[in-house]
Amino acid sequence: MDPAAVINFAVAAALIFLAVSLTLLVTSVMPLLKQGQDTLASIRRLSDTIDKEIPPTLTELRGVMDGVNQIRALTAARVQEVGTKAEEVAGSVQTIVGSAKKESTVATHGLMAGLKSYFFGNKETDGDAEKALLNRERKNVELKH
Repeated sequence: MDPAAVINFAVAAALIFLAVSLTLLVTSVMPLLKQGQDTLASIRRLSDTIDKEIPPTLTELRGVMDGVNQIRALTAARVQEVGTKAEEVAGSVQTIVGSAKKESTVATHGLMAGLKSYFFGNKETDGDAEKALLNRERKNVELKH
């Protein structure tokens, strides 16, 4: 065989192999290109939908956020009112407790003095009794204040 014929045959076989490979490659890439076109069309539709839906959604979101801010401000005001009222109640309770302490102390001293007088008798003279009475009244007035 002639070397030129062998080379020609090898080149022809390589060209046939190349054509078959290229055909197989193109046929396998065609579905991929079709899918790419479908994906791009879907992205375009999604973009159009987003362009239509975003402005009304943002408007609604602003309205909701305004409502939330109003609720937050109202809640803060109410919490502050409740705190103020709680402080007032605490002050009132403290005043009442202080008054009750004083009154119970006075009542306890009176009870103790009565019991002491009952059990141990009153051994004071009339002048001493008046002084003791004045001293007790003075102590009671001091305890109430």
